[in-house]
Amino acid sequence: MSGNSLLGLLAVWVGWAAGFLLLYALQATGCRAGWDHQMIGPISTLRLALILTTAAIVAVLLALSWKARRNGPASQLARIGALANGAAILATLCFAGVLWLSMCA
Repeated sequence: MSGNSLLGLLAVWVGWAAGFLLLYALQATGCRAGWDHQMIGPISTLRLALILTTAAIVAVLLALSWKARRNGPASQLARIGALANGAAILATLCFAGVLWLSMCA
Protein backbone atom coordinates (compact mmCIF):
# COMPACT_ATOMS: atom_id res chain seq x y z
CA MET A 1 0.00 0.00 0.00
CA SER A 2 1.59 3.25 -1.08
CA GLY A 3 1.45 6.44 0.95
CA ASN A 4 -0.67 8.15 -1.69
CA SER A 5 -3.25 5.35 -1.58
CA LEU A 6 -3.39 5.46 2.20
CA LEU A 7 -3.78 9.24 2.13
CA GLY A 8 -6.60 8.93 -0.39
CA LEU A 9 -8.31 6.36 1.80
CA LEU A 10 -8.09 8.28 5.09
CA ALA A 11 -7.87 11.99 4.25
CA VAL A 12 -11.57 12.76 4.23
CA TRP A 13 -12.24 10.79 7.43
CA VAL A 14 -9.43 12.63 9.24
CA GLY A 15 -10.90 15.88 7.91
CA TRP A 16 -14.35 14.85 9.13
CA ALA A 17 -13.01 14.12 12.62
CA ALA A 18 -11.16 17.46 12.71
CA GLY A 19 -14.33 19.25 11.57
CA PHE A 20 -16.36 17.49 14.26
CA LEU A 21 -13.90 18.65 16.94
CA LEU A 22 -13.90 22.17 15.50
CA LEU A 23 -17.70 22.37 15.65
CA TYR A 24 -17.81 21.22 19.26
CA ALA A 25 -15.03 23.62 20.25
CA LEU A 26 -16.86 26.48 18.53
CA GLN A 27 -20.13 25.56 20.23
CA ALA A 28 -18.50 25.39 23.67
CA THR A 29 -16.74 28.70 23.13
CA GLY A 30 -19.89 30.36 21.80
CA CYS A 31 -22.01 29.11 24.69
CA ARG A 32 -19.48 30.31 27.23
CA ALA A 33 -19.16 33.68 25.49
CA GLY A 34 -22.92 34.15 25.25
CA TRP A 35 -23.05 34.19 21.46
CA ASP A 36 -26.34 32.29 21.56
CA HIS A 37 -28.03 35.43 22.93
CA GLN A 38 -26.49 37.87 20.44
CA MET A 39 -28.67 38.09 17.37
CA ILE A 40 -27.88 38.99 13.78
CA GLY A 41 -31.33 39.50 12.39
CA PRO A 42 -33.43 36.41 13.20
CA ILE A 43 -30.43 34.13 13.88
CA SER A 44 -28.00 33.97 16.78
CA THR A 45 -24.34 34.70 16.25
CA LEU A 46 -23.46 31.21 17.45
CA ARG A 47 -25.83 29.46 15.06
CA LEU A 48 -24.57 31.56 12.15
CA ALA A 49 -20.95 30.74 13.04
CA LEU A 50 -21.78 27.03 13.26
CA ILE A 51 -23.62 27.06 9.92
CA LEU A 52 -20.75 28.84 8.17
CA THR A 53 -18.21 26.49 9.75
CA THR A 54 -20.24 23.45 8.69
CA ALA A 55 -20.39 24.74 5.12
CA ALA A 56 -16.62 25.29 5.15
CA ILE A 57 -16.03 21.77 6.50
CA VAL A 58 -18.18 20.24 3.75
CA ALA A 59 -16.31 22.28 1.11
CA VAL A 60 -12.94 21.08 2.44
CA LEU A 61 -14.11 17.46 2.53
CA LEU A 62 -15.37 17.68 -1.04
CA ALA A 63 -12.06 19.21 -2.14
CA LEU A 64 -10.07 16.46 -0.38
CA SER A 65 -12.25 13.79 -1.96
CA TRP A 66 -11.88 15.33 -5.40
CA LYS A 67 -8.10 15.60 -5.00
CA ALA A 68 -7.79 11.99 -3.83
CA ARG A 69 -9.88 10.77 -6.76
CA ARG A 70 -8.03 12.92 -9.32
CA ASN A 71 -4.52 11.98 -8.15
CA GLY A 72 -5.14 8.35 -7.26
CA PRO A 73 -4.61 5.40 -9.59
CA ALA A 74 -7.57 3.42 -10.85
CA SER A 75 -6.82 0.50 -8.52
CA GLN A 76 -9.17 -1.46 -6.30
CA LEU A 77 -7.88 0.49 -3.28
CA ALA A 78 -8.60 3.79 -5.05
CA ARG A 79 -12.20 2.70 -5.65
CA ILE A 80 -12.55 1.67 -1.99
CA GLY A 81 -11.09 5.03 -1.00
CA ALA A 82 -13.61 6.86 -3.17
CA LEU A 83 -16.47 4.96 -1.50
CA ALA A 84 -15.03 5.63 1.98
CA ASN A 85 -14.69 9.33 1.16
CA GLY A 86 -18.28 9.41 -0.04
CA ALA A 87 -19.37 7.82 3.24
CA ALA A 88 -17.47 10.47 5.19
CA ILE A 89 -19.16 13.23 3.24
CA LEU A 90 -22.57 11.63 3.89
CA ALA A 91 -21.65 11.43 7.58
CA THR A 92 -21.54 15.24 7.63
CA LEU A 93 -25.34 15.08 7.66
CA CYS A 94 -25.01 14.64 11.43
CA PHE A 95 -23.72 18.24 11.47
CA ALA A 96 -27.13 19.41 10.21
CA GLY A 97 -28.32 19.71 13.81
CA VAL A 98 -26.77 23.17 13.89
CA LEU A 99 -29.80 24.30 11.90
CA TRP A 100 -32.49 23.47 14.47
CA LEU A 101 -31.14 22.06 17.75
CA SER A 102 -30.79 24.27 20.80
CA MET A 103 -27.26 25.57 21.08
CA CYS A 104 -26.65 25.84 24.82
CA ALA A 105 -28.25 24.12 27.77
